[in-house]
This record gives sequence, C-alpha cells and structure tokens, in this order.
Amino acid sequence: MKIQLTVTYTDGETQDVEAVFADFVAFERVWSRSVARFEQEIRLTDLAWLAWSAETRAGRTFKKFDPEWIATVEDVATTGIEEGGSPLATTQPTG
Repeated sequence: MKIQLTVTYTDGETQDVEAVFADFVAFERVWSRSVARFEQEIRLTDLAWLAWSAETRAGRTFKKFDPEWIATVEDVATTGIEEGGSPLATTQPTG
C-alpha cells in the first residue's frame, strides 16, 4: 500500500511525499491503531504523521513530529492511494 500526500508548509513550500509499508508499520507501533481502520476513521493527525514519517525516512527532516515539524505545516492532502496488498484492501477468505 502507498499513499501519496502533498505537504504545504507555512513558508509556502510544498513537498510531495509517499507513505509506504514501513510508514504504516511505524504508525501502528506508535499509535497502537491499525491502518485497516483508516477506511472508517482517518484523522488529520494520521495524515500528518504519515507525511512526517515519509519525510523523515527520506532524510528531508530531522525534526520531532510534535511540536517541531507540525508547527511548520499548513496542510497535508492526499493525492492518491495505491492499494496493492494493502491492509486496507480486505478480502474475504474463500473455501
């Protein structure tokens, strides 16, 4: 699974980021919530954290999520979701 996000910073700069499997695993560990619940309930904090995780993994930020990095963000928007093998793409077992 991948989610493409666009981060708009308070200085007007934008950055396209891609949250991938490693970011989702880290999310579940930190927040003790399954990403499978995103379909029912996704929060702004969830999107922001995934964007921060992707930025950190890419080496574009070394700031802590809160309050350092989040204070520099004006908006985080989803621009695409790829569900190949995703925990969000649930299928019922057959047989």
